[in-house]
Amino acid sequence: MQLHTNNKIQKLLRIYRRRGALGLLNFLYQITKSRLKNKIAYQKWIKKNTLTEQDITSTCHQIEQWQLRPKFSIIMPVYNVEAKWLTKAIESVRNQIYPNWELCIADDASTYPHIRSILTDYSKLDPRIKVIFRTENGHISTASNSALEVVTGEYIALLDHDDELSIDALFENAKLINQYPEADFIYSDEDKIDENGSRFSPYFKPDWSPEYFYSCMYTCHLGVYRTSIIREIGGFRSEYDGSQDYDLVLRVVEKTKNIYHIPKILYHWRSISVSAASGSQAKPWAYTAGRKALESMLERSLYSGRVEETINPGIYRVRRDIIGNPLVSIIIPSAGTTIKTPSGSLCLLENCLRSIQQVSTYRNFEIIVVDGYDIPKETLETIAAGNVELVRCAEPFNFSMRINKGAVQAKGEFLLLLNDDTEVITPDWLESMLELVQQIEIGVVGAKLLFPDGKIQHTGVLILEGNPCHAFYGFDNEASGYYCSNIVNRNYLAVTAACLMMRKELFQQLEGMDEHFPLNYNDVDLCLKAHQAGYRNVVTPYAQLIHYESASRQKGLKPGEWHLLNNKWNNYFEYLKTDPYYNINLSSKTANFELSQ
Repeated sequence: MQLHTNNKIQKLLRIYRRRGALGLLNFLYQITKSRLKNKIAYQKWIKKNTLTEQDITSTCHQIEQWQLRPKFSIIMPVYNVEAKWLTKAIESVRNQIYPNWELCIADDASTYPHIRSILTDYSKLDPRIKVIFRTENGHISTASNSALEVVTGEYIALLDHDDELSIDALFENAKLINQYPEADFIYSDEDKIDENGSRFSPYFKPDWSPEYFYSCMYTCHLGVYRTSIIREIGGFRSEYDGSQDYDLVLRVVEKTKNIYHIPKILYHWRSISVSAASGSQAKPWAYTAGRKALESMLERSLYSGRVEETINPGIYRVRRDIIGNPLVSIIIPSAGTTIKTPSGSLCLLENCLRSIQQVSTYRNFEIIVVDGYDIPKETLETIAAGNVELVRCAEPFNFSMRINKGAVQAKGEFLLLLNDDTEVITPDWLESMLELVQQIEIGVVGAKLLFPDGKIQHTGVLILEGNPCHAFYGFDNEASGYYCSNIVNRNYLAVTAACLMMRKELFQQLEGMDEHFPLNYNDVDLCLKAHQAGYRNVVTPYAQLIHYESASRQKGLKPGEWHLLNNKWNNYFEYLKTDPYYNINLSSKTANFELSQ
């Protein structure tokens, strides 16, 4: 608890030093205002989304029509829990709309006398409830494995002894399995529930997002897994107690790609003083175990590396070792524009090149500047001294065309598309992008871009109802974002070409940038091509640049650009149904991960 408190104080002191007392007060005001707004919105959401008697009748009719009626074995390790919470947890299973389940309880040698009587009574009351009384305390993984021994269902689900399932939790999972019988791992959204039964802090999750998962155990509750895979990987491992579920899923996803997400709240995580749901201070050892689980994953991975803990408990940074010393070709279209700043005139191209040369710790790069014979002579003379290759393009400005021309001249294994109105501020920006983009499953990697005042310009592109939107545009860079989305590696459908890295081989395979998009959406189009081809795209907040947005060219869309994008990708948008890295419960009107009203 002390470490968590110290981290919060350090963050507030950092904001105070940068912005002064008024800046700190404004930051705290905005955070408080946002939390209150979300709290009110969620209570409205609950009222709107609570099942009615008619809904329940309808679900029962659906069950009768199904061809598949999978059996769920709910594993629940128990140890010295209060009687009222244990009873609520068991009753939440007995109240399930879907009837084909068994509850496999392993009591881990509890010393509270009420435990045995409650469990014995329930096992007599309902034949679907199986109880094992362990004779010695082995902790949560050992107890979970004891419960696993008596499982007979095709799927297991995990329930903590003081939490609750929503009434439709198993129904929704069975419904998905009827649609996708190949499903091996299913997770859903969750919220928290206090001692009075009030629900709060909903977590509306993205679809499967590996880079996000390596940063935090976001899938969490409710987790449903094919039993045969759990047995194949050896069940739970006691050396990871505290983060045993994280370790379990890290091994499960190495065995299957059949991972599905149900965007509905099916699990209520009890927030009491002894529960991890009450805050990061409740079980600090869990975060050490989480790091160990990730380190074990790295030992099994093709891409070796290390794990770093962050100032936020339970949030990690997986650092992959860069393979070799590959050449990065940095391609910068430019007209050598000069802008006015509070400090005086600034040549954007010279400033960009200077920051690359002076700040970057990774040195194996080449710089290719593509211009339209419009860079001023004095700027050309300046950049010539910096070992920069110049590629000239006589055609009217077309960003895609200039990038493609620069790529033809590139000698590097990796291409970095970069706007001239950017300025590098993190020394290991190239390493941070390289360690991701070198992985063959990853297509495109983007950076975190900030306005000169420190507000967010780019940290990923969401596509909401056909509209590409920058996530958290204009938000405070110090804010962690929706469940730490601003401060961890995270998958997005697209990133901005203002700073975009990918393998040259893949760029060529995708036939480069579509020159039908001369100004806008060329980056979205490129990223969609990569995603459609089976690659995942990532934004890393550990590569940060200042972006003097659109300072070197006109703002706004050219006529027809949005329609061109949507006409080209309409079928794919229909296939995706929604942005997989967002959530349908969140607002499609803004890209701020706010709850729909």
